[in-house]
Amino acid sequence: MKRFACLIALAALAACSTDSTAPATTEPLDDTTIDLVQQFDATGAAAVDRAGIGGSELPENLKLTAEQKARIQALHEAFQADNAASLAALKTIEHELRAALTARKDRAAIAAILAKAMPIVARLSAALASLQRDIWNVYTAEQQAWISSKGRGESACRPDVLNQLSAAQVAQIRELRSAFGESVQGYLESIKQVHEEARAAAQAGATRAQVSAILARAESTLEALRTAERRLAEAILGVLTPEQKANACLVRALTGR
Repeated sequence: MKRFACLIALAALAACSTDSTAPATTEPLDDTTIDLVQQFDATGAAAVDRAGIGGSELPENLKLTAEQKARIQALHEAFQADNAASLAALKTIEHELRAALTARKDRAAIAAILAKAMPIVARLSAALASLQRDIWNVYTAEQQAWISSKGRGESACRPDVLNQLSAAQVAQIRELRSAFGESVQGYLESIKQVHEEARAAAQAGATRAQVSAILARAESTLEALRTAERRLAEAILGVLTPEQKANACLVRALTGR
């Protein structure tokens, strides 16, 4: 979720201007800030538990058995096999993005590349969350309790946090997100058209002021999109019980807040 939110932020930054010489309001993008693939492509890089959940730190009396390690490894291999096409597509986009940054392409071009990555990252993020839940379920109750007790303070979030949702809640949230996607499709297409027009104008020699004037036409649509995102978050919170709303980890997992 956090990585997906970061990608949205990168897209928003890239959309700020189509002129690479325009004054930047934030730190500029460079190829060292781009890392779309690693967390999905290297799920087996961490020690033992291979998903950052905490199994590698278990004490001797709770160490993972050979069978558990084999089951976890099989889960990683299945993740890689099931998502091979998405990973390959995301790697291609990442290479394209790095090349565009090296070539100092305008920010509309960067935004267009990032837009291609967003649905793939969303799909892989969901698959990774499922992988982490599956790994968590390999642990015994005693191992889970130890890992939970050694979390990184109150902000530590267990990978099974979404298990608190009932089937009805999951269905409601899925419907809300589906409706949101349909409702903002027009916004996304409108913003894309404005960016394409601004890019074409810049390539045709338009002044910075002229390009900015074109981009300004998308401001109201961008604000409408942000408003829709806030409403979606509020609607999702409305599905939760008071106890669930008090769980910062659950709220963060569902809304990114």
